[in-house]
Amino acid sequence: MRLYFVLTIASLKMYFRNRQAIFWALFFPMLIMLIFGLLNFDQFSPPDVGFIDNAKNEASTRFRDVIDDGDDPLLDLKIEDDEEFLRDELRSGDVDAILIIPEGFGEPDNVSTVRAIFDSRKPQEQGITETVTRDVLDSLFLDIANVPDEFRVESRFEIAPAFIEGEGEGFRGFLVPGIAAMAIMQAGIFGVVFSLIRFKTGGVLRRLQATPIGPSHFLVGQMTTRLIVTLLQTYVLLVVGMLALRVTIGDSSIINWIDISIMALFGGALFTVLGLAISGWAKTEDVAAPVANIVTLPMMFLSGIFFPIEVFPDWLGNISQFFPLTYLADGFREITVDGASIVTLGPELLGLGIWTAIAFAVATRVFRWE
Repeated sequence: MRLYFVLTIASLKMYFRNRQAIFWALFFPMLIMLIFGLLNFDQFSPPDVGFIDNAKNEASTRFRDVIDDGDDPLLDLKIEDDEEFLRDELRSGDVDAILIIPEGFGEPDNVSTVRAIFDSRKPQEQGITETVTRDVLDSLFLDIANVPDEFRVESRFEIAPAFIEGEGEGFRGFLVPGIAAMAIMQAGIFGVVFSLIRFKTGGVLRRLQATPIGPSHFLVGQMTTRLIVTLLQTYVLLVVGMLALRVTIGDSSIINWIDISIMALFGGALFTVLGLAISGWAKTEDVAAPVANIVTLPMMFLSGIFFPIEVFPDWLGNISQFFPLTYLADGFREITVDGASIVTLGPELLGLGIWTAIAFAVATRVFRWE
């Protein structure tokens, strides 16, 4: 029995000395739990609906107030007067549907036909919008006509649905550039961290120290190698997205792919230098691995890779929009989904540039040959 006890104690000591094991067993599940718990996936998220009120009378105001009721709206209304503008918003995915209130809405002896325009790519949002609108119209009619609840009469309201084919590829178009950005982060940080740690422990860096090579020379050489890998990796992922998921990459012109390459180089430079900073500070893989995961995992889930940051609480979205991976993912989506030019992505490039300068300064300062 004593032998079992001694072996158990020894095993526990070995386990708790393994920082990677503790991280993956405790911190990682806790991080996932907190992130997804904060996102409130079980909470109803009302569709974004463009709203045009051509009646501007008491009935239309009451209809709008019931639908867009303060802190707990049934539909999130975007009130406009320009139908063409809202149609463009619907095509681009900025709104999920459009409701148009006719003149004379709710007047006696008049059937008011509410026009509803939906994005054909979003049947769930269509169903929610149409159901909410019908229920509110029925309730509004009973209230206006002062009809007792026990009587059911024909409503003077109706809905005339129409559909618009939205632009883009929906979630696939959102996901593919996000995954490409995440892959650049993963390769830049993890590829560099473990390689450099092995160079340290194997004595390779100690031998290089005897040469005229300085820290900045070594860092730039590592970065150049990683940037070439970054470009190849980005091309492969986007081409697979085009072929397997039928995602359109911008206008597929040479200029468009040059813009993608420039954005990939900015992202690759940033995350390679960030990986060099981590590996320069960490002495062993046991220390480097948890630090690398602490840096990458929050960005993986909070930088809008798998879902838009708009689903986050406001305070969390205000923080995550400044993450380096957010800048890279947003830049990729602007180019691949919207066909934007690299010269129009000033905020994204500026954000990546600032993060790169900070990471390079830290990497140069903490770099050690052994």
